[in-house]
Amino acid sequence: VIQPPTNFLGYEHDHTGADVEAIVEAGARKGVILNNSVLYAEMGGQVGDRGEMIGETGFWKIEDTRKTGDTWIHLISGEDVPAPGEHVNVRIDRKRRSAIERHHTVTHLLHWALHEIVNRNATQKGSYVGPEKLTFDFASAPLTKEQVRAVEKLVNEKIAENAPVSWKEIPYPEAKVRADIMQFFGDKYGDRVRVVQIGGAPNELNGYSMELCGGTHTRNTGEIG
Repeated sequence: VIQPPTNFLGYEHDHTGADVEAIVEAGARKGVILNNSVLYAEMGGQVGDRGEMIGETGFWKIEDTRKTGDTWIHLISGEDVPAPGEHVNVRIDRKRRSAIERHHTVTHLLHWALHEIVNRNATQKGSYVGPEKLTFDFASAPLTKEQVRAVEKLVNEKIAENAPVSWKEIPYPEAKVRADIMQFFGDKYGDRVRVVQIGGAPNELNGYSMELCGGTHTRNTGEIG
């Protein structure tokens, strides 16, 4: 059964009202499909959000958020589920999401710093962005101790600078021709893409770090701490 796409509001909001579209089996767990959501579904190395759902008939804990196509599946604990058509309020676990956002934004800073200190060919090959840590895989000759120190210093300077972090959607053909916007050519992009920018004037696409990214981020580098 093809499910309708979920309207994701989680870049700007922590909670939203939503209608239950369907209940699906997801392995041993039940998945709830909503028309709207603020919970980020696992993708691009960033883990799925947790949160809660409150409706007329009860309260449900969301343990994880996954996606299939453009449809978000909210995995809930226990057997009890809301009724299809029920109106619910959905809220993210803000403390956990904030930790994930700090790790995601610093992943972009690390990628930029590797290009500055090592070279432009130090290409990202994967990442894990969770609440407890980040990992970053990249193709390069092994870094020297001096390079590691220089990368750390540069990243820490940029955090202390408290530069703005912003994002903007633009047509993919426009992004494709810009060498200053980092993109992964193995990835499939839609007609419009989201550029996450660090530094520069917000939304002017003149930052020092600019990457195509669907993930959630801090509003400034100082939040990384």
